[in-house]
Amino acid sequence: MAGKQDAAAAAPVRNRYEFVLDQYVIALSVVMMLFGLRQWAVILGVIPGGGGTFEAMSTAWKIVTMHMAVVDLVAAVGLWMRVAWGKVVWVYAALSEVVIHTVFINAFGSDLPKVSFHFLTLLVFLVLTILARRHAQA
Repeated sequence: MAGKQDAAAAAPVRNRYEFVLDQYVIALSVVMMLFGLRQWAVILGVIPGGGGTFEAMSTAWKIVTMHMAVVDLVAAVGLWMRVAWGKVVWVYAALSEVVIHTVFINAFGSDLPKVSFHFLTLLVFLVLTILARRHAQA
């Protein structure tokens, strides 16, 4: 009986923002998994990508497609596990997509829905993280 009380006392009390942040990160992991699987579908020739079929893509498009196929899936696993490196890889993947479709718009074209999605998800993550930290300190 005393063991249960010690375990309950050792577990930190989580506020609702930490819970929402955890659920948000899990939802993001599912989305990143879908993004990564979509990139692999492009590589395998199941669907065409932004640069056409994988065989017909320019070298730059092939490199970006292969890079995002790996990074998106690594980010998905890290987010699902809710480890710090998963969030770092996710931020890297999101910012990479934003840079690809804004800075290198001449080479890769504009993908406003994807850029908007990444900006929105990063903003929501930042707000939830700030709220969770503020309420944890209070």
